[in-house]
Parts: sequence; structure tokens; C-alpha cells
Amino acid sequence: MPRPPAPPAVAEPVRAWAHCRNALGIARLLVHEGRPADLVGTACRMALEAASRAALERSGFPCDGDLERSLDRLSAPHDLLAGLEDAEPQTRLAACERAIGFLSAYLRAESPERSWAF
Repeated sequence: MPRPPAPPAVAEPVRAWAHCRNALGIARLLVHEGRPADLVGTACRMALEAASRAALERSGFPCDGDLERSLDRLSAPHDLLAGLEDAEPQTRLAACERAIGFLSAYLRAESPERSWAF
């Protein structure tokens, strides 16, 4: 029996980007509800890990789950994660949105046929 055709190369980054958007939405809701900073930080970190996975997959780089190493591979600014740890929920969310904005721009440059909106 012949194998089905392989899915388009962009399928995995799109799925990872959807996970990013979902986690970011959760982080925003947690801030809105006044939840603890650590809980917001976890949602933000999940969003960033998914966004970096999307960018790495789209660029053909391996993704090992290490956020800092992933951002290095993507030539992200070294202070991109500033404010994500040991800060108030609003500050963590703003840092997360700033970092995802960078990754969104990276993805638009790599794959302009998609919006990569968040």
C-alpha cells in the first residue's frame, strides 16, 4: 500500500504557533483575574517555548525544549526574556508579549504567506 503524501512543511510550525497563542491567551486571562505571578510566568514560558518551537521548526533547526538555547539559535536579543522571571504578573505578561512579537516578526520574514498574529 503506498504511503500518503507528507504534510506540508509548514504544518508543524502552524500547530506550535497555535499552542503559543493559546498559552498567551491563558496568561492574559490569569493577569486579568489577578492570579499569582508564578502562575502567569508558567503560562508565559509555555507560550514562549511554543513560539520558539514554531520558529525553529520553520527554519529547520532542531528544538530540544531549552528556551534560552532556542532563542540563541534564532539570534534573538540577549535581553529578550528580561522581566519574565521574578516580576509582577503584568510585567511578566508584557515581557512575554515583547518576546513573542520578536518571534512573530521572525516567522513573518521566514514565511510571509502567513500572518503569525498573536
